[in-house]
Amino acid sequence: MGTFESAVNSIKSVSELPKRYSATQVEEKWKRYWEERGVFHFRKDATRERIYSVDTPPPTVSGDLHIGHVFSYAHQDFIVRYKRMQGFEVFYPFGFDDNGLPTERLVEKTKGVRAAELPRDEFIKLCHEVSQEQESKFKDLWQAVGLSCDWSEVYTTISERSRRISQRSFLHLLQDGHLYRKESPTLWCPECRTAIAQAEIEDQERDSEFYEIIFTASDGRRVPIATTRPELLPACVAVFVHPDDARYQDLIGKNLQTPHFNHEVEVMADELADPEKGTGIVMCCTFGDTTDIDWWQRHHLDTRVVIDERGRLNEHAQAFAGMSLDEGRRAVVEQLREGGFLTRSWSIQHPVNCHERCGTPLEFLITRQWYVRLLDKKEQLVAQGAKCRWFPEHMGVRYRHWVENLKWDWGISRQRYFGVPFPVWYCADCDEVIPAREEDLPVNPLHDAPPVEVCPHCGSSNIVPEKDVLDTWATSSLTPQLNTRWGEPNDRSQLLFPMSLRPQAHDIIRTWAFYTIVKAYLHTGEIPWFDVVVSGHAQDSSRHKISKSKGKGTRSPRELVEQYSADVIRYWAASAKLGTDTFIDMDDPRKDFEAGKRLVTKLYNASKLALRHLIGFTPAANQPLASIITHPVDRWAMTKLTRTVEAATRHLEEYDFAEALAVTERFFWNDFCDNYLELVKGRLYGDAILHLEKDHAARVQLSAKQTLYVALESLLKLFAPFIPFITEEIWHWYFAGFSDLPSVHLLSWPRREEFADLVDEELFTIGEDLVEALALARKAKSELGVSIKKQAKKLTIGFTNEQKVNPVVGEHLKVVETDLLATANVDELEFKAEVVPQGVELESGRLRGLLEMEGQEKAET
Repeated sequence: MGTFESAVNSIKSVSELPKRYSATQVEEKWKRYWEERGVFHFRKDATRERIYSVDTPPPTVSGDLHIGHVFSYAHQDFIVRYKRMQGFEVFYPFGFDDNGLPTERLVEKTKGVRAAELPRDEFIKLCHEVSQEQESKFKDLWQAVGLSCDWSEVYTTISERSRRISQRSFLHLLQDGHLYRKESPTLWCPECRTAIAQAEIEDQERDSEFYEIIFTASDGRRVPIATTRPELLPACVAVFVHPDDARYQDLIGKNLQTPHFNHEVEVMADELADPEKGTGIVMCCTFGDTTDIDWWQRHHLDTRVVIDERGRLNEHAQAFAGMSLDEGRRAVVEQLREGGFLTRSWSIQHPVNCHERCGTPLEFLITRQWYVRLLDKKEQLVAQGAKCRWFPEHMGVRYRHWVENLKWDWGISRQRYFGVPFPVWYCADCDEVIPAREEDLPVNPLHDAPPVEVCPHCGSSNIVPEKDVLDTWATSSLTPQLNTRWGEPNDRSQLLFPMSLRPQAHDIIRTWAFYTIVKAYLHTGEIPWFDVVVSGHAQDSSRHKISKSKGKGTRSPRELVEQYSADVIRYWAASAKLGTDTFIDMDDPRKDFEAGKRLVTKLYNASKLALRHLIGFTPAANQPLASIITHPVDRWAMTKLTRTVEAATRHLEEYDFAEALAVTERFFWNDFCDNYLELVKGRLYGDAILHLEKDHAARVQLSAKQTLYVALESLLKLFAPFIPFITEEIWHWYFAGFSDLPSVHLLSWPRREEFADLVDEELFTIGEDLVEALALARKAKSELGVSIKKQAKKLTIGFTNEQKVNPVVGEHLKVVETDLLATANVDELEFKAEVVPQGVELESGRLRGLLEMEGQEKAET
């Protein structure tokens, strides 16, 4: 432990400054330090008004994490670290969404098993084992990336407490009349063998065929009907035409006979039939799509479902029973062709409703499911969404459009295994629902006895358990309640609910954001959080989203952290504007990480340069800065810094971390490194103040050191949310010795008020003129092909045109002439308040410079 402690102590002499930067060692050191010291632990005695709480996204345990996760999770960490430095007590928990279909599919894939083929308890045990393995890997990555979570505040959605809270939610919704159980056509995934909700649909463009099939009228008339689903021919229960379609007026009300299966079906009129699509006459099958369901319900049609839960044709398909849908399609088409009932076919591309989890085309089966009533609350749910602040703002519009276009209530039943059980039993004789007692939660009806021995409705003792589990979103929509421990003995809702922030990606607005708003509204009437910050996706070089299911590139994020460092990867993530997608070449990401590596290296080297002059210097503690920082160049630097602090703070308040980083970088590279460090060297080393009286020289050197101290520590603070490891390392070299706090990340964020007395617009203008003159000298030497360090005889400065002539510039340059001559390495400065016809000028500048080198009459460039 002693060695570890010594590694974080301040440096006492310049000779102790490290020779090179080892990101691997430094990041490991501070990762351990933050965890061991509890730097990011939430103080439970904090008051409500000083708490900033985060509804951290619990990643689904569905596969290894990829760089896209690092991209979006880094975004929320930038915000959290900023808020912590603003003085908020940050509640930043972490969760793992480890129940439900995503985890089941991972287990099936990694263990080579099928859930349906194993004993239920054995499969669930496998799910727990795989979840724990994955969660350990997840935590290792997040700590390596530098997420400043409180790792003592961790939950999993399958834990006992989470199951209890999820089941409590179900019971309350049932009691309040927000739930119903119904047998009806349901979206069904044949691959996952479960019902799904509307929000889990993903439209995919698929190649398909339109087939023109002949139906036969009683008078022998052959009626062509176009369809993309000939395998549903045995499920056809009617055909529809548009009431105004003159081609089929005489057929309305009459029967047609289906080919091969010889079912009699009525021709019916309905405005949903599109006369421009296909032949204008369309099959109604039970069920091919939502239009079929609508017609079936409104026209009270027969039911003939021909697809089973596995996505195979059943006995109603007669000779085709047992075939997969693709096999059945080919076989039916062949039979129709042989019988002369297939006149033609043509290729098309059209959107197909697929399951977002596995990409399988969805079917409609009649099943009994539990539903949450939503369609009668669309207006209220739109209003709830409008109460939240969305960043970017258009993401709130996306939420509103989703709610306004809802077609179904929320089906929450899943015919799976590893999930939160429904806390209900049923009477097998009268179908009475028998809910669990809240004090008994969590319950598993498959193992636990019902709360009653006989049905309270009919007196039957034939009570059976519910076998289905809740949709995983039914639990993960309760993440605010899981974090606040809603309904538990240690309920923290008064302290934490509504939460401050929901960070998430844009593709789950329709699921996680929407369902969380639903649950909060139904349970409390409130919004779940005040701000919603929506990030984009990381995309590969082919512009496809990097995802667990669709490929994560060739490199794991852990490998990338080890090779490039967490700070460099965080910088890459911070450079993307909120809500927009960013691209990365996963095969060769060097160019994507180049800018971050350059910044970390420059900050390291610039800090070492500054600390060579600061180590041994004790900054002013109780003396006003304005009485110490007096030199015009220092006041210019402090005014620049103040403007940077204002801009960065403004951008971070709007969650625009990319622009906050950009303005900080501009100050660091352009003002601090390129100009201030160069301009101040003469005073720091003493060369430029040898001619001054001793006390005066001491004052201007003190001004330089105090400015350097304030500027560098402020830069470390401004950069800290983005590149936390290098900033912690540099701060501990020196600045920690003047602080009682254990980390740069617990310091106060820089505020304009700290520097208000240092802002001097007149001295700022002098500094700006000085910087432009210095840039002219640099450009002139560059165009002459000589080093900036090479001494020049004379620099003549004038103006580029009459409109820009301003004699005051000469007065400004006179004030800082010593600094300019020392930095530009020029013996003499001449200023002309007139147009200088020849020389160098800056692209956007007003000055023109003429440089004269030793041994030359004049060097015009």
